[in-house]
Amino acid sequence: MKTIKPTEIKAEPVKLNEKVLDGVTIRWLITDKDGANNFAMRYFEMEPGAVIPEHHHPWEHEIFIIKGKCKITEGDKEQIVDAGTAVFIRPNYPHSYENVGEEKVVFLCLIPYIKK
Repeated sequence: MKTIKPTEIKAEPVKLNEKVLDGVTIRWLITDKDGANNFAMRYFEMEPGAVIPEHHHPWEHEIFIIKGKCKITEGDKEQIVDAGTAVFIRPNYPHSYENVGEEKVVFLCLIPYIKK
């Protein structure tokens, strides 16, 4: 068993296409290095106004919003979600995130490891 608090892991800047995203950090809470062979659990923080621009990839996301208010898009759908909301992003769909509130957005994001 592994137990850990997010503050015990160093926050890293998030990069998308080699570009560092302003005001967005990630902490890898549980990974294959811990023996998790199927999923990784990640902890994101987004400062007010921060954006993760539209992107897509062949894996799904399961997201749980812990704090804040975030606009999430998937394809042509757009929704504002807040704390206590679970979100499923389908594989290969363009999606984006934007902190539209006045406080930090904090969310968990679980992704599968792609087996080759």
